[in-house]
Amino acid sequence: MHAQPRNTSQPDRRIWAIAGPAIVSNVTAASIGLVDSWAVGHLPNAEALAGLAIGAYGISMLHWSLGFLRMGTTGLIAQTHGARQTRRLTRIAVRAALLGVFLGLALVALKAPLTQMVLALLDADGAVQAAGKTYLSIRLWSSPFFLIKVAVIGLLIGLQRTDVALYIEAGVNLLNAGLTVLLVTGLGYGVAGAAWGSLIAEIAGGLAAGAILIAFLRPTLIAALLRAGRFWRWQAFVQLLAVNGWLFVRTVLLIAGFGLYLAQAETLGPATLAACHIVLNFYVLQALTLDALAYAAEALVGEAIGQGSRQAMRFWTVRTSYWALALSLLYMTVFALLGEPLLHFFTDQPSVRAAAQPLYLWIALTPPVAVWCYQFDGIFIGAARAQPMFWTMGAALGIFYALSLWWVPAYGASGLCAAFLAFFGLRGLGLALAYVPMERAVTPARVSSHAIKGDSGDAARS
Repeated sequence: MHAQPRNTSQPDRRIWAIAGPAIVSNVTAASIGLVDSWAVGHLPNAEALAGLAIGAYGISMLHWSLGFLRMGTTGLIAQTHGARQTRRLTRIAVRAALLGVFLGLALVALKAPLTQMVLALLDADGAVQAAGKTYLSIRLWSSPFFLIKVAVIGLLIGLQRTDVALYIEAGVNLLNAGLTVLLVTGLGYGVAGAAWGSLIAEIAGGLAAGAILIAFLRPTLIAALLRAGRFWRWQAFVQLLAVNGWLFVRTVLLIAGFGLYLAQAETLGPATLAACHIVLNFYVLQALTLDALAYAAEALVGEAIGQGSRQAMRFWTVRTSYWALALSLLYMTVFALLGEPLLHFFTDQPSVRAAAQPLYLWIALTPPVAVWCYQFDGIFIGAARAQPMFWTMGAALGIFYALSLWWVPAYGASGLCAAFLAFFGLRGLGLALAYVPMERAVTPARVSSHAIKGDSGDAARS
């Protein structure tokens, strides 16, 4: 038996100190979409829920295409935290937050053309298009607040303080739930009410995240950095974006996969599109929950690399993966036993329930197949190795597209869900094959160069 590497005492407690709050935090984050779906799903027509599906996908496509802010920030923060480089850590965090605000303002400025692009991409028309346009045009105002929250959560995961991230997401979710129920079911504002409730909640979350960033880091150090002329060099921000380039393209491909899923579902009619949207909420729910173990891998693997310990990196990779598999099997059991009542909870429309009937099996099969793409994503993010994530995502997306062209006409919604399951499975398999050469490539010298690059070239002044 190999000796346990240093800095890995009480491993399960350390894993769950990160993953436990992250599970609750991620579930509450996903609840914004779930609450919207529940409220709109009880309106008297399927077109409203189908329009919400279009609008919610549009927000995901535009916001989460910039999700590299969270992932890239986490990996770099975890490594600098492991190396105990406080000034470098602060620079990375503050620059990431400022980039979030800037990119969010860019989305707001381009709100009208982006809305038209999403609607044209998904080929929505009639009442579905009108509902989707309403939802998008309101929700996009939340972009700067959402993206600063994303950057701050990346910081908190890298510092292994997911408990603080939980407070942010729980507050956003509670506010959103109350406002959405009031505006949609109480005051009858429909899809617009769901969008306004989510917008107000995200604004509050962004303001809270900004306050936590200031309080969590040393305010005097932040002030000193902001006064330093070299902090504002545009090359530093461009380099930080360049470090995350592979993550950005990979995220765009992931969103394209979800877009392909919805586009194929739309060809099957409004009721089936609404059913597939509800099923998509289950995919997102289990993904964000299983991602909690991936967050633990990001933080602990990144810390081990910052310490220059390949042995500790391997230890945390294996240990977090055991727990991820166990959680996925628990999810599979819950979905297998409660799939029908859970789906019925989201809508009382007979046509949508009938369309969802054949999909229970695919919901149950997803967690143990998909867990590996989430888990290896976390490992590669912690190691700051995003290029394999891009290549495996691209290959899996191409195969998903080919399978959907074959299986959707032949098997309808069941064929679509089967092809989507293959998309998850192939991503995990590709990253598993890439892990061993990636681990061998990680050396203390390479880690140092990555951290310096991620800190925009001025690490020597730490």
